[in-house]
Amino acid sequence: MTDVHKMFADLTAAIEDLHSIAVEGQAPNLTPDIQLVLLAAISTGLNAMSGRVTHMTLAASDFRL
Repeated sequence: MTDVHKMFADLTAAIEDLHSIAVEGQAPNLTPDIQLVLLAAISTGLNAMSGRVTHMTLAASDFRL
């Protein structure tokens, strides 16, 4: 498995984590405080994911050279 393949596996795990947070956020009995915590977790995760994708793009570009 190349580094890029491992990065895809790690990205998949991060997406799955965000999915579970989004599902949790659908619970009908959440307090506004919990909703804000879940939204913050999703926001943080998406920002980190953006950085990962950028890093992956650079690694894939280098891989082809």
